[in-house]
Amino acid sequence: MENNGPPFTFRAAQVFVAVVEAKSVTRAGHRLGLSPSTVSQQLSGLESSLGAKLIERTARQFRLTRAGELFLEPARQLLDDVTAAKARLLDADQTPPMAVRIASIEELDATVTAPWLLQLVKAFPNVAFSLTSGASHENLDALSARTVDLMLAVDTVAEADWVEQHPILRDPFIMVAAPGAGQSGPLVRYASDLQIGRQIEAQLRRSGAQPNRGFEFSTNQAMFAMTAELGGWAITTALAFLGTPRAGELLEPYPLPVPAFSRRLALHARAGALGTLPERMAEDIRTCLNQRILEQADARLPFLEGGLSILQ
Repeated sequence: MENNGPPFTFRAAQVFVAVVEAKSVTRAGHRLGLSPSTVSQQLSGLESSLGAKLIERTARQFRLTRAGELFLEPARQLLDDVTAAKARLLDADQTPPMAVRIASIEELDATVTAPWLLQLVKAFPNVAFSLTSGASHENLDALSARTVDLMLAVDTVAEADWVEQHPILRDPFIMVAAPGAGQSGPLVRYASDLQIGRQIEAQLRRSGAQPNRGFEFSTNQAMFAMTAELGGWAITTALAFLGTPRAGELLEPYPLPVPAFSRRLALHARAGALGTLPERMAEDIRTCLNQRILEQADARLPFLEGGLSILQ
């Protein structure tokens, strides 16, 4: 049966997926840089071109229709296929204009992010890179919602079949303390909603250590500053200590008072959505980490004996 509605467009499919994942026309518009009225027009045009209602929207309810449920996965696959096609053109040196959004972590902001982005811009001059910084679980949410294309995060955060991982770094935990304080002062912690905070607390429990709860922080800089101010101690990672400005002036690093443990940092992308681009970007950031972080690790953290290491 002939459909005389408007033609199907990639943009309309992109708008549909954004509306579903944001569960809001307004939030989808913010994500895509469109007005709510334009989002609604695109959605209506898509429904007309398909000849089916996809979303039921009222002031109090937002739900997919049966047709919307059936169309959602093909629409998501279409977005991934188009992005992968652009990535293949990059591999063939056809360099189409392309935007790549990256979510990074605080530990890399001051030391690695700038040289890494400069390296990427040199390698891919026709790609517009943008970068935000957040906690690992926040970056996973952004990747899932398609507000970013790649993310740097702790690898255990994104163990899902729709995510591909490219290992970057083994990052051992260490103890830091105010000069001369050792473990004599209070323990300052990461916030319990952070992956790093949960990992530290789990190791403390396994070791039978139950320090009293006190101050908790969501950023390295704030936690390190309070640890120094209180004359206390904290458990952090080698990357956080080496990558945070002035951390070495405020605190002294020590081996852990509990059995050694570490975390793994990886670059993540939607599986297959960017071709070989994530692998190439992972290799570039390994180079930057080696130059900016690892070359000073042996001198500043000799007790790690190479525990901070690049992963291939």
